[in-house]
Amino acid sequence: MTVNAIAQSMTDAAYAQILALKKAGSDARECIEMATDSLMEEYQCSRRRAALLAVQTWTDLDAKGKPGAYVDVSLTTGNMVVIHDDNGHTSIFSVRELLQLRAEHATPTRINA
Repeated sequence: MTVNAIAQSMTDAAYAQILALKKAGSDARECIEMATDSLMEEYQCSRRRAALLAVQTWTDLDAKGKPGAYVDVSLTTGNMVVIHDDNGHTSIFSVRELLQLRAEHATPTRINA
């Protein structure tokens, strides 16, 4: 199996498992943890790789069908994140601002990777 085929197989497995767990009523943390463990076992990959794929899968599925926004990766740098929303607005956040927001208000999904 080629590297691309393995990566696609891992992605497919993550989507299948998280879809099933969401349908069964599992919350984000539980879905991500279970998918991470499953990917590590099935594909013999690192916790970091499995967790990042599980989080990506969760957020992709969670955003599906909702009006929203997207991160403009062509403008985002290591020090700032550029977000465009469906209303045509652009927001720019420094990493410092995002860390401050996380500390003050948010309970982000954390991964142990």
